[in-house]
Amino acid sequence: MLSSLLLYVQVAFALVTLGVVVKRVLRKHVVYPPSPPGHWLLGNLLDMPRTIEWDKLLKWKDEYGGITYLVAFGKSTVFLNDMETIKDFFEKRAKNNSHRPQTVVVGELMGLNKTIIFQDYTDRYRSIRKFTQRALNPDASRKYQSLQIDIIKRLLDRLLVDPEDFREQCRLALSRMILMVTYGVDIKTADSEFIANAQHVSDIVNKSMMPGAHLVDLIPILKHLPKWFPFTEFHKIGDHGREIALDFATRPFAYVQRAMVKSLVRNILQKELLTIVICLLHQKANGYAQQSFVSDLLSDPEILAEGGRHSADTIEDIKWTAGTMFSAGIETSFPTILTFILLMALHPMEQLRAQQEIDKFTGGIRIVALDDRVNLPYVQALIREVFRWHVSVPLGVPRRSAADDEYKGYHIPADTVLIPNIWALSQAVPEPHKFNPDRFLSSDGTTDPTDYIFGFGRRICPGRHLAENFIFLVIANILSNFTISSPTKKQPDGLPSPSEAAFASAMISFPEPFACNIKPRTEEHAEYIITLVSEM
Repeated sequence: MLSSLLLYVQVAFALVTLGVVVKRVLRKHVVYPPSPPGHWLLGNLLDMPRTIEWDKLLKWKDEYGGITYLVAFGKSTVFLNDMETIKDFFEKRAKNNSHRPQTVVVGELMGLNKTIIFQDYTDRYRSIRKFTQRALNPDASRKYQSLQIDIIKRLLDRLLVDPEDFREQCRLALSRMILMVTYGVDIKTADSEFIANAQHVSDIVNKSMMPGAHLVDLIPILKHLPKWFPFTEFHKIGDHGREIALDFATRPFAYVQRAMVKSLVRNILQKELLTIVICLLHQKANGYAQQSFVSDLLSDPEILAEGGRHSADTIEDIKWTAGTMFSAGIETSFPTILTFILLMALHPMEQLRAQQEIDKFTGGIRIVALDDRVNLPYVQALIREVFRWHVSVPLGVPRRSAADDEYKGYHIPADTVLIPNIWALSQAVPEPHKFNPDRFLSSDGTTDPTDYIFGFGRRICPGRHLAENFIFLVIANILSNFTISSPTKKQPDGLPSPSEAAFASAMISFPEPFACNIKPRTEEHAEYIITLVSEM
């Protein structure tokens, strides 16, 4: 058995090598985009970033311009390094470039090709996106303001009581908001199993989605190797990820289903027959369970019959779409809030200027609401600069070209992985390392980071309005009530100061744990926060 398996591996390797050689011969007659010099056999395999290599991403833009081409084992990868090139690919040529790479570890083995993030651009995807956009459009997102403000009040209280635990309290607040919107589920503590599962899935995906993370994604035939064979750790990662992801998507979804059934039974016991029939015909979620994205969709007959598909398929889509909203919503917004706290500790003058603007407009101590945003231009500029100063998803989410294409005289093969170099976009400003909110108060043509941090074209993040609203409310109300500063002495727990903090070099990049001081601006602010919570 072992000998036959070794023969299989040798044949597979020979076929891959032959394919690489043949493609290299054919490539001599085709003009490809500029590329770093590669190995005769491995191509650019060693150039594939397994972590975020910040300097390399900027160097490629400087050396190769708007597009950098890598190839390894016959698989093409293109980095899109400026806004013009990204829009050309993802907006002007969206039909060809809105698909997702067919990843083995994350997509097949973990089963995440069911989610709206990793699903290919098909009729099924478009159907899912349609009902997601309906639930999360700008008007629909604003209706959650009351819920978001209640969560903000609880966050302010926790920062007052336990400021050293700001990291977990911010994650808890964000998780509460998304769980309530998505499932109608409220959680009490940061160690909730729902949060733990979401974070676990995100950690696995975060490591596995980097372009050079797993050789099997470049040579898919390797997935047929048995699990005991050397260098097949991807099987273990995929199996573990599938188990965690399934539990993470199913558990809160089943909670909503059970709540709807219990409420229906209660209605049957309490209401007359005619009322029951009307409820069953219209399947109204109100009265069955806490209203949420999931309960609204599960109680909508038009959604369940979308596109003539079987309702069981649609229910499965709703389950995985809800899971995606939950996990992605937390893991992409959480780094922004942490980065804001870090930057305020490092930039007291900018913090003070934002606080003074809030004080001048509100005329006293009160909760800052969404309607206040238009009257707080400096706070808005500060938030944009937080978005830009460190983007949370520096390489976006990769896409795939469906067919051969030509771009500015260069050949782009079918099935090329397309990676938007978001980090390069964020650094395309004067003095990019300087934190300067004023750059967004002038009309000098500086690109608004919200034009690129939420994606592009047909795959732009459907939850961006909800995320922007909540991030504004968190930042504005923390600024209104607290002052953030760097510690004046070394911390006993060994945490670095904000000036020494490192950022994770992964698909989702966030500040590693750091120490800072968060104190109420005055005794009056502290008393106001206590009053807020006592009145809830």
